[in-house]
Formats: sequence, structure tokens, C-alpha cells
Amino acid sequence: MRKRVLLGLLLCASAEAAHATDCVSWRKIQPDARRERVDGMITGHVNSNVSKRYTSENRVAIQGCLRSFAGQIAEEFDAACDERPGGSAEYLDDIFDRYLLSCIR
Repeated sequence: MRKRVLLGLLLCASAEAAHATDCVSWRKIQPDARRERVDGMITGHVNSNVSKRYTSENRVAIQGCLRSFAGQIAEEFDAACDERPGGSAEYLDDIFDRYLLSCIR
């Protein structure tokens, strides 16, 4: 039960902590800088106040796991924005959250 509460709180905070962007903003980032943006999102999430409150989860391991997927996350953002050019920040956050969940489990 506690892990479910933790997951819910982490996901709710990920949009704010990850400095979410929408598809219009994502497209303005140069393609070679998009992975760096995802790395910044990962760092922002791991360093967020919500993430810091929960020491039962290994934040370093979660960060490493997310970083191993950074290229894939950027590619999925590209594909999602090709599919829905006006996609909201929430639309891209859902992608980020799927990777976050896979790293927490």
C-alpha cells in the first residue's frame, strides 16, 4: 500500500519537477539538444521535494535507470509530437511517467 501511495505522489509531482514541456516547445528545441532536455527532466524529477521526502526508494538507482532510457524518451516525445503536434505537457508527461514507473518497479 505504501508503495502505491509513493508511486502516486511521484507521478503527480513529475510534471512539475520534470520541467514539463508541450509539443510546441519540444519542437523548438534543436534535435541534438533534446536528449539533454530529457536529462534535465530526469535530474529535476530526482531532485524534486517530493522525491527527496521518500528515502525508501533508491533515487540514485531510479535516476540511473531513467538516464539509460533518455534517448528512447526523447524519441518517443518526437513520435508523439509528430502524431499530435499540439500535444500538451500532460501528453508528454504520460510518456515520462511510464518510464518512471518502469524504473521504480
